[in-house]
Amino acid sequence: MSRFLVVAILLALTATYGRLHPPENLAVGRGALRAVPATLGPWSGTELSFQDGIVDELKADDVLLRRYTQGDHLVWLCLVYHQNRRYGAHDPELCYESQGFVVTAEGHARVDDGSPGGLEVSTFVAERKHVPRVIWYWWTTAGMSTGDANAFRGRMALLGALENRSWGAFVRVESVAPDGDLAAAAGRVRDFSGRVARVLPGVFANAATVPAAPAAARP
Repeated sequence: MSRFLVVAILLALTATYGRLHPPENLAVGRGALRAVPATLGPWSGTELSFQDGIVDELKADDVLLRRYTQGDHLVWLCLVYHQNRRYGAHDPELCYESQGFVVTAEGHARVDDGSPGGLEVSTFVAERKHVPRVIWYWWTTAGMSTGDANAFRGRMALLGALENRSWGAFVRVESVAPDGDLAAAAGRVRDFSGRVARVLPGVFANAATVPAAPAAARP
């Protein structure tokens, strides 16, 4: 049998195996995050995926990465969920800087989450290859949503000490401004953040009792 024929057969077998056993998407939400709506008002979502290495580094019990569109407008939603991990907060600015982004304009903004005072979130702008993007983020756990990582860690530690169990989630919303219009991108992020902040309490209402993803599926 010629070498060419052997290679052709191996390639055909590989392609067949790939179709029958497609790679598992680890960022579609398998536990509590399955309840996050794919449609939020005028925004329609499509699942994306993380590289396996990134998911493994997060050490999460559940991850959701979804792209939402409204006409020509686009935002990304990232949710990282942990159970019984008191210090599950990470620094998103460092994540972007490690990927070659220049981080500027760090600050805070207020999201209309339906509460009287709204939700204060952390914000920054990240730019790479002259294309900026607006990022807003916060953490949520039982009885608290905040853009302050230290306050979140303290709450998780307290819940773990008092109840011997806890859960927490990191929420990130971003939109690219290819035309440099940061105000428009911030408007998209503000609108979407308000919508997702309103539905997350319902998503996580039973989070403490939702089983984590099976060991085979969990990063």
